[in-house]
Amino acid sequence: MSATIYELASKAGVSISTVSKALNDSYSISEKTKQRIREMAEEMGYLPNARARSFARQKNGIIIFGADLSKGVGFENPHMFEIVTGAERYLSDKGYSLILKHIPKDTAPESVKELIQSNEADGLILHAGILTKQLSYVLGKETYPYLIIGKPDFANTLSWMDVSHESAGQMAANYLLDKGYRRIVFLMGDENKDQISLRRLDGINIAFGEEELFVETIAGISSYEKSRAVTEEILKRDKIPEVILCTNNYLSIGCLQSIHAKNLRIPEDIAIMTFDNYPFSMLLEPTLTAIEVDMFEMGTQAARFILQKIKKPNLLTQSFCTTPLLLEREST
Repeated sequence: MSATIYELASKAGVSISTVSKALNDSYSISEKTKQRIREMAEEMGYLPNARARSFARQKNGIIIFGADLSKGVGFENPHMFEIVTGAERYLSDKGYSLILKHIPKDTAPESVKELIQSNEADGLILHAGILTKQLSYVLGKETYPYLIIGKPDFANTLSWMDVSHESAGQMAANYLLDKGYRRIVFLMGDENKDQISLRRLDGINIAFGEEELFVETIAGISSYEKSRAVTEEILKRDKIPEVILCTNNYLSIGCLQSIHAKNLRIPEDIAIMTFDNYPFSMLLEPTLTAIEVDMFEMGTQAARFILQKIKKPNLLTQSFCTTPLLLEREST
């Protein structure tokens, strides 16, 4: 039989309240005391259940992750589920449950306002894909704990967390420059919608600008079919580029198949590189060099922040987390 909270408090020489605060990571308890009580709890086999933890916190122990979960989103945005996984793992260890909720962008202001007023959850993690200025206004009027995943594309005082896509762009560009590539085409999505691609392009332009070089950019490519058609046109030129850099795996598939159809060798005749490791870059032939960002860790950091925000409502963050990683493979 596991120990009770009374036995744990007695052995630690502290009150039951102090034990509860230490196990719930309260900011009012020193880290040294928290660590001592946690180690003692583990030794004694004390296992508080989630309901008891929630009651002690006077909370319901639920965090909602809100995003547009339209059909096909798992393929269009595989990053989202790595973020969710990282957040859920961290929250579960802290006695919280994570609920995934569909919130369309056009109804997000009303939906989020209703969630806040209902007190259905202790906090919200919201994907930036549903963020609008109207939703920003709703969040700005509340003291409710929330965090936006992704940097907003307008001036704001919101709490948000993102990866540095500019740094990822610079890393890709510097790698290609170091390999001796100079004639580069960057395939990206809609300039009015694809903020991630735009930030990656900013980083690419910074690196190439330092060398007084120009990167050709072809925007508005949102599908495999479009990337294949655009690549076919590129390969008809008298002087083809040395490398095609794709903003995601889906565009790289169409690009790769067009190159294969022309019987060109990769990377001898033309190289190819992509952002994001998942879901295909390591499975294609040849395997693709990629710039990867640890989205699982981002989810962990987001969950850690939202729990801190619950304890300290005035807490604000506008930060980048995790460092991009270069995965060099056969395609370059």
